[in-house]
Amino acid sequence: MKTIVKLVTGLAALLAATSVFAENPAIGKVSLLGQIVLPTGLKIGGVEFGGISGLDYDAANDLFYAISDDRSQKAPARFYTLKLAIAENGVNGIDIVSTTQLSDTAGKPFAEKDIDPEAIRYDATAKKLYWSSEGDAKGKPAVYEAGLDGKAVRSFELPDYYVPNADGSQGVRNNLAFEGLSISADGKTLWVGTENALAQDGDKATLKAGSRSRLIGLDLGTGAPVSEFAYDTGPIFAKATKPPYYNDNGLADMLALDDNTLLTVERSFALGTGTEINFYSASLGGATDVKGLNSLKNAEVKPLAKQHVLKIGEGDFGLDIDNIESVTFGPEIGGKRTLVIASDNNFNLDGQFTQFVVLTLDPAAM
Repeated sequence: MKTIVKLVTGLAALLAATSVFAENPAIGKVSLLGQIVLPTGLKIGGVEFGGISGLDYDAANDLFYAISDDRSQKAPARFYTLKLAIAENGVNGIDIVSTTQLSDTAGKPFAEKDIDPEAIRYDATAKKLYWSSEGDAKGKPAVYEAGLDGKAVRSFELPDYYVPNADGSQGVRNNLAFEGLSISADGKTLWVGTENALAQDGDKATLKAGSRSRLIGLDLGTGAPVSEFAYDTGPIFAKATKPPYYNDNGLADMLALDDNTLLTVERSFALGTGTEINFYSASLGGATDVKGLNSLKNAEVKPLAKQHVLKIGEGDFGLDIDNIESVTFGPEIGGKRTLVIASDNNFNLDGQFTQFVVLTLDPAAM
């Protein structure tokens, strides 16, 4: 079903950020072009729209692919094909072109709570999709290759130490698994990142310390792991001020900048305080390859080197920033590259919404 939504952003002028991508001068200064917000509860063909946890851009067709993290509870697991009306004067609308059901390698839909879609990337050369799941009914994470029809054609090979054991002392933690995904700049490797540490690697992020996540590189030809690195998130940015006093920070998504560098997105939330989104330039060069290492807890490991390049907190750019979990490069507008980020509304009617924010990247302003 095709639905066109046009909303006023309430921003009459572009607001410039003070941060720049210092290690990547070809990207340059960041400014807000505009945003569009969809309310929680919006239904498309009788199915609630939302849970946008991954986003990628198909430049040849000027389309975005957005995956929902609905665990086949509101409707079968799915991704959306979207068209954003992005122009030099802002973001003027969104066209929800289609909804496509995700299915397993046998062509069957995923059972309720037996999948948790989180990230998505489009391979323009192969015209395929790659997407990740944080866990099935037993908590086992997965990474899939699929056609544009949503049918999985293979699942990637993963080390056993990512799979949770019975007592929870090994493997990914619930809802803190494969949140980020990126195709390498040379198109040969799929990078997959955990939101926080594996149980045997260390603790979840706290107010005092970050968490040691893992990035695993999967060969797009063979499907096998080729390398693996540690990535240290930052600590939680603030205390929660409302019961049940929930707060967190984790690696939400990532995007290849060049053969050696990833743009990483960390999303931190504190109930009653709000959300803070931090972007980093993270270098693979010099980091310790930990492939095959069951635990990182007592190992001498050099994680990816990070440089903080941009923060979007409550009120920055004039935005009421929500639960940003997605990042992709968008179309070139007015001679400038764009960066598009999107929020997961958690299907939560209590103050959350689906938000698409478009930023311009100006190397000339360095």
